[in-house]
Amino acid sequence: MNEDTDLKWRTEFHKALSNPVRLQIVEMVLDGEMCQCDIFPAIGHSQSTISLYLSQLVRSGILAVRRDGTRKLYSIAHPGILKALDIMCHLASQSK
Repeated sequence: MNEDTDLKWRTEFHKALSNPVRLQIVEMVLDGEMCQCDIFPAIGHSQSTISLYLSQLVRSGILAVRRDGTRKLYSIAHPGILKALDIMCHLASQSK
């Protein structure tokens, strides 16, 4: 990955997590693979909004998606994402 590509990826990663609802979705998926049909009611936003957010999270490389019949199942795309989220939580707790 060249420097420009790396910078673009990091920017997209941070932009994807800058929205509280997208961050909430990621935190839900931390517990394990989830069907989009379980995410919609738990978040309390419209299906179209959650679908858009899920697409953004997949495009940014934070979530992975696979099909199981007609269902879409979402999971954390890479173990390094967990480390990044842990660091963010630690920094947030330190700034309080």
